[in-house]
Amino acid sequence: MTYFRIFLTVIIPFFLMAQPGNAQDTNTTTTSPNVSESAEVKSNKAFHFVPEGKDQKNFRDAVTEHIVSNKGIQDFYSIPAVETQWLNKIIKSENQWHIELQKLEQDYRKAFQRRVELKSGQNDRAVRIENYTTTIVKLEKDIADIRRQIVQINVDQQVYINSLNETPVTTLLAIKTLYTADLLSVKEKLDVLNNSIFGNLKEPALAHVAATYGKTLNIPFQAGYIRVTYMYPENITHFDSQANEHVYLFLRVEAFPFSPDVTDNIETKGVNVKILENPEQVMAYLKTEEVGDKRLHDWLIKELDYQKLNNSYLLNIINGRLDDFNLFRKGLKHSITELSANVQELAAKRDSVIGSGNADKIEADYKLAKKLYHRFYTRRNVLTQEKYTLENDVMFSLFHIEGESSKNKKRKKQKKMLESTIAANIPISGRPLKDVFTDILITANKKRKLNLQNYRERIYNSNLEQTELIQGVLEWKVANEEFKILKLTRGNVGSRSHFVVHLAKRTELHSKPGFPSPKNGVCKATLLYKRGKDVMRNSSKTSLAELEKCLRKFPQQIIQITGHTDPLKPNYGEGSKYSNVTLGLKRAQKLMEALVKSDFNQGRFVIISKGAKEPAALGKKEQDQGLNRRVEVLSVPKL
Repeated sequence: MTYFRIFLTVIIPFFLMAQPGNAQDTNTTTTSPNVSESAEVKSNKAFHFVPEGKDQKNFRDAVTEHIVSNKGIQDFYSIPAVETQWLNKIIKSENQWHIELQKLEQDYRKAFQRRVELKSGQNDRAVRIENYTTTIVKLEKDIADIRRQIVQINVDQQVYINSLNETPVTTLLAIKTLYTADLLSVKEKLDVLNNSIFGNLKEPALAHVAATYGKTLNIPFQAGYIRVTYMYPENITHFDSQANEHVYLFLRVEAFPFSPDVTDNIETKGVNVKILENPEQVMAYLKTEEVGDKRLHDWLIKELDYQKLNNSYLLNIINGRLDDFNLFRKGLKHSITELSANVQELAAKRDSVIGSGNADKIEADYKLAKKLYHRFYTRRNVLTQEKYTLENDVMFSLFHIEGESSKNKKRKKQKKMLESTIAANIPISGRPLKDVFTDILITANKKRKLNLQNYRERIYNSNLEQTELIQGVLEWKVANEEFKILKLTRGNVGSRSHFVVHLAKRTELHSKPGFPSPKNGVCKATLLYKRGKDVMRNSSKTSLAELEKCLRKFPQQIIQITGHTDPLKPNYGEGSKYSNVTLGLKRAQKLMEALVKSDFNQGRFVIISKGAKEPAALGKKEQDQGLNRRVEVLSVPKL
């Protein structure tokens, strides 16, 4: 349920383009924003299949269709409406999928429990009373565990709120003051708070942030402080009718409304501070004051767009996290209510020892709940968004990976640089734009693969032998994949030309449940190691992954790990008899530690070292000796 929220922290930065003033749009064919976005919405209705092999027609057709529908490529800085809609659709689809899975699972659990009660001695009064009592005790224990989870969620929420003290909300200000000789005497212009005139900024900036965004959040603002991060580099002055020279400064200010006041008291001077909230205010202010030119006006407009997008993204992240906490808390409380109702119901049945109900109806309800639950998770549509940037001979990709584990909180944005030798095969100079974009898509398709491990979902199935539900995971495979183009653009950043592609991806996954077998079985594997080291060869990592799957199927069996070395003499092999035994033990120990980190019970392992006593190959060639540097793993019933 939490996985889709991690997506939000990865995908939204696609929109945070380079800061205005550092990049210049070179598109000469874009139309007005309203016309462009309207055309784009119409031109991106159909998806194209991602072709297999060397088939390039679908990519070329998609690029051509997009460019024709939009009458050229799009604005380097614009955010098409279709892209925003697609991001919202991704979040909504992920949320709905998990909610529906949870609902079907709960219905399946209820039907299964009623069936278990029916099968467990419905005509034997003593057995029924014992079953009711055992179930009630278990449910009460589950309720206590859930309450502990709610307490932990409350603690985690407060920790998150405390972590926001360094989170800034950006605003744009204009300052008007009389010129003095020491007005900008500071060496670093961004260190403007050292100058007393800027003491006037804090109160209006924080007041503006509180008035604009305070009502959208469910947490209160604190005293806060501010930091100036950018000043328009050109000095702007104006003389009034009395020949007084006024100085105008246009600043980007970061306000920290979630933090206590950490600034020193600064003596303020009489200055005029104006918060610039929208393009109309910018135009009115410049016209009223009769200052600035088109370059200043364009910078202010771009800065407002950047700040609006950045602040919206920030508040969405905060609200999303707070909604997560509330959603989890609400879901757990709902579970407590349902479990408590079940306890009361079972207690009433236990006390009255009434009939167990209609057997045929209970069986029919169980089969239907099971069928609906299993049918739902056998197929899944995954929505993603990808961005590819070709910068001269280097190609970057930035894409969303859903289903990331919540344990890996330090994971940063997924950014990958494709090999320059591959990107260098995409010529730029003198070529039609559609050919360049087609080559980007073809190159990206060769390297970009959906990581199915990120979609491992916990599901349950019935174990009729033990009359209980057992837990498993879904193993996915890709049935088909489709794409559509959200945006094609080109722009210059400095002397470099950037070609950017935004894609929407829709992937259909098919699954089967990977449930552990209730029976005993044999797990056996040989893993090869590097000469003289306890480091496994890369070629054996696939065998280790298969071994882990097998060992998880039989959790009650002992696992024996035996370390071996090659039998050559010290000058040629891995060492003396004593060091061979030690090295074999180190190899076995290292493997056991790796399996323990993968959540295997440490009490299952037996560690042995046979050194060079039992070679797998007798030849003296390096290829033969490599087979002797190994660890053998064996798990059988009653080892």
